[in-house]
Amino acid sequence: MEAAINMSLSKQQAYLEAMDITVWSLRNPPVPEVAATQGRRGLKLGPGNSGILLVCDVDSDSSGRLANDISRALGNNPVWAWPCDDDAIDLTRSVEENLFTVVAFFGEELALQFFDGEPPAHLNSARLVVLPSMQAVQREAEARQALWTTFCQFHMFDKD
Repeated sequence: MEAAINMSLSKQQAYLEAMDITVWSLRNPPVPEVAATQGRRGLKLGPGNSGILLVCDVDSDSSGRLANDISRALGNNPVWAWPCDDDAIDLTRSVEENLFTVVAFFGEELALQFFDGEPPAHLNSARLVVLPSMQAVQREAEARQALWTTFCQFHMFDKD
């Protein structure tokens, strides 16, 4: 039975090609969904309403002058988050429920707390971005320049 089905599909493809009908096919296979490592860390979400989730080390990083400057520079109201053990939400669930399009971690060490090995480029529908740590951005001009470059590269600015 399978051979008959495969033969009819190949015949169908041949007929379409003979009639000069282009058949659409995916160029790249779909990106498999990636889940954050279960049981590693949960997140506490702060206020915000954009499609950008900014993950910092501690809650005080999200409420300081630097965080306010970053939010103003982005031109939107990003959601800030930090690792938390109690009353925490799983990163993958957070992306699904809040429809984040970008998840940006302040520091590679922080990002590694949520994944086994190298963080993937995407977490379901959200693009993952690793930024310099908040401490580096406060202290180093190169880190501030890298932060700005990443914001531009990943189009993280409000489009209004």
